[in-house]
Amino acid sequence: MELRELTRDDELALSIFLDSECGHSQMYQTVKNLRDSNMLAMDRLAFEGDKIVGYVCFAKMVQPADWWVLAVLVVSSHERKKGIGRELVYRGMHHARRAKCPAVVVVGDPDYFAQVGFSTSAARNLQLPFAKDYTSLHPIAPGTGLSAHELIYPTAFVPFDQGTESQAELS
Repeated sequence: MELRELTRDDELALSIFLDSECGHSQMYQTVKNLRDSNMLAMDRLAFEGDKIVGYVCFAKMVQPADWWVLAVLVVSSHERKKGIGRELVYRGMHHARRAKCPAVVVVGDPDYFAQVGFSTSAARNLQLPFAKDYTSLHPIAPGTGLSAHELIYPTAFVPFDQGTESQAELS
């Protein structure tokens, strides 16, 4: 699997990939809105040959301002259960560490994200605007686990169905 940054030439292909895998255009619109509002922290496309097999997007939190949220994780329906989703998360977390991000939050399946280092227990003291049962934290810097921060997500971030659909395209 090759992972690379998006270019402007990738926009149409990304839109088609997300729309077809998610069954609606809301996911691509979320990514576009994050990018347009300068709240996108990093995103990457995963390829097998010339075929897109996955996409991951991390966004900047409004508060705490130096934290990120794993906003979008989508794997091709034909490529699931092959570890591509986990690899995308691992590589994204590596990028977060290099960028000195102290912690990353995710709204999604707690059991799935526990496999890649996220913890609902670490998030239990966070003040959350929604989806408490689906919010997990991956502490990177010392002291971020079990912290009591109020989370304010970027306006463009949309937790689909309170966090269940946005991460439904996993593995």
